[in-house]
Amino acid sequence: MRLLANKNSTAYQQKTSAQAFILLLFVLMSCSTPAMSGDKGPKATISIIIDDLGYRLKEGREVIDLHAQLSYAVLPNTPYSRQLARYAQKKGKEVILHMPMQSMLGEAAETGVLVVDMDEKAVVAAMQLAFSRVPYAVGMNNHQGSLLTRHPGHMAWVMKELSKNDYFFVDSRTSTQSVAGKMAIEQGVPTISRDIFLDHKVDAQNIKSQFERLIQLALKEGHAVGIGHPHAETISVLREMLPLLKAENIDLVPISNQLPTKLVLVEHR
Repeated sequence: MRLLANKNSTAYQQKTSAQAFILLLFVLMSCSTPAMSGDKGPKATISIIIDDLGYRLKEGREVIDLHAQLSYAVLPNTPYSRQLARYAQKKGKEVILHMPMQSMLGEAAETGVLVVDMDEKAVVAAMQLAFSRVPYAVGMNNHQGSLLTRHPGHMAWVMKELSKNDYFFVDSRTSTQSVAGKMAIEQGVPTISRDIFLDHKVDAQNIKSQFERLIQLALKEGHAVGIGHPHAETISVLREMLPLLKAENIDLVPISNQLPTKLVLVEHR
């Protein structure tokens, strides 16, 4: 004979309350599951820096006008450095200083180049002048510099100055022997390195291939950094291929957004 529970009993009420709680929990989980399963989040993150802005106004504006969160590296001693930096900022884009540094081939064609013959005072003065000519710059990367970035002393001076002003540094990696990243970390400067040059060869097909390499690297590593230039071919390819990132579920972000992620990776190499 089955005994019926007394609905007024404490045991019955506790059992009923427990059942109601379990049912409510099941309903809430059922409602939230589709949203959670559909929200995959980005597979990877990519940042693209456009170097060498400042010489050509038309191309500079055209590449800034791309509907994407690129970062723009402006040369300080060029005819349109201030104008293009202000234009980029007005468009809500990130601006950094593209600091000329001595290469293995000799001094860069630009004025205000950091060279190995400079002492610390001269390096600091050149950097301060350069930043004053690129308004809204929030960080810096090197223009050329395959020689200077090998020198720990000079790179330490550079990073000390960046640290004083809370700037970050992007190593363009024009030399495999660069110590810039190491010196940045020692001075507490947020740092990151370039992975792929998009247009080392200024050819549309080659640029597309490099862009695809950038995507594959990002999908493999979770993040990647590319550098391009305001060539007509580069602008055309970016206009065509940037929409592919969304299809691949890849976030395109300003370079500063990647710093916390990759700084940890650099420190543990």
